Amino acid sequence: MTAVELADLLDAAYRQDRGYGGEGLGLLERVELMAYLGRHPDVQTEVWAAWQELLGAREDADAQYWLDVEFVEPCPEHS
Repeated sequence: MTAVELADLLDAAYRQDRGYGGEGLGLLERVELMAYLGRHPDVQTEVWAAWQELLGAREDADAQYWLDVEFVEPCPEHS
């Protein structure tokens, strides 16, 4: 997958978790994606840059927090 496709997956999961609707990722997909990004820091940098373009400046800080803290451990109502 390209960095843009991976950013789209993150964006879908983020929007689902934040209640914006749409289909996100299941826990297994989240773990696999996070593990992949953790093993490939250069790809992680590219994905973050691509995702920032989707987000816009307003959501940047919240998205970074979500990715660092909440992404792999979603709230029970979102799992």
